[in-house]
Amino acid sequence: MQVLALSKIGAIEVTIRSMSFHLHSVTEQAIPGGWSEREILLGEQSVHIVLPARPDELLEQLEEATNSTQESDPYWAELWSASLPMAKLVYEASWPSDARAIELGCGIGVVGIAGLLAGLDVTLTDRVELAVATAAENARRNGLADVKAFELDWADPPQQKFSYILASDVLYDRELHVPFLQAVITLLEEGGECWIGDPGRSAASTFLALDALKSFDVNLVDTDQRAASAIKTGEFRLLQLKRLD
Repeated sequence: MQVLALSKIGAIEVTIRSMSFHLHSVTEQAIPGGWSEREILLGEQSVHIVLPARPDELLEQLEEATNSTQESDPYWAELWSASLPMAKLVYEASWPSDARAIELGCGIGVVGIAGLLAGLDVTLTDRVELAVATAAENARRNGLADVKAFELDWADPPQQKFSYILASDVLYDRELHVPFLQAVITLLEEGGECWIGDPGRSAASTFLALDALKSFDVNLVDTDQRAASAIKTGEFRLLQLKRLD
């Protein structure tokens, strides 16, 4: 083991047990490169997860496919570089009791699980069914049996409101900035906060220039929770967006 430091629906919430392939474990689903297990450390807290062992092989197969369905999006399968520092900040933060949160683009679920362990009532979402199932299973592997999870397309979010939105490594594609931010506006209640972890991609600066962000108070912090003035290439930043209207 390596150690590292439904279709869009409204009010209905689903768990891995109701996924279409009805497997006892996502690892029974054959994927290129197979599956692996890892242990992630959040301070003294160990988090055990499963994830695709060779995401590049999954990507290569999907690039060769002739269709362009949602399942052909392979990026959920990586443990991206912003996930661990983002998860650590979420885990160490002080949250209001039973505050409702939603993770957008949860992938394998590390950030959302950190929130659940920290006391947030987190719903895990991704546009890919297998990602949702993997994240839900990873939550259950860490004693979080009642996790809520469902598929969500940022272009068509449910009409629900949350106090917090979590997202990590979601700003890599500039074409997705507007639908992502529109989903945030739809889902975030007045006065709520959206936390976005970014590894220091130039695209994050483009996101921060969007006109729609004028309705948010925006702060940047680094891995040590110190205020940062700007995105810096290759350095982690936590973007904290507080809704003003």
